Amino acid sequence: MQGEDLKLIRQIVDSDGRKYTTGNVDRSRYDRLVDLGWLTAIKTNDSDVEYHVTDRGRAVTSRETPTP
Repeated sequence: MQGEDLKLIRQIVDSDGRKYTTGNVDRSRYDRLVDLGWLTAIKTNDSDVEYHVTDRGRAVTSRETPTP
C-alpha cells in the first residue's frame, strides 16, 4: 500500500464510491486497488469499466491518517 493508493481511494469514496472510466486509458492504478480488495471492477462494454468501492476500501479510508 502506498500513499497514492490511499489518496485515490479517498477520492473515489468522496465521489459517491464509484469511478467510471471510458475508452483506451491506463487503468493500472485502479487495478491495483482491485488487487488490494478496495475496489471491484465491472466491465460495462469492450472499452469501459466501472469501479465500486468495497467495504474493505471504505474501512481503510476511515482508519488511515492522511499522508502529506
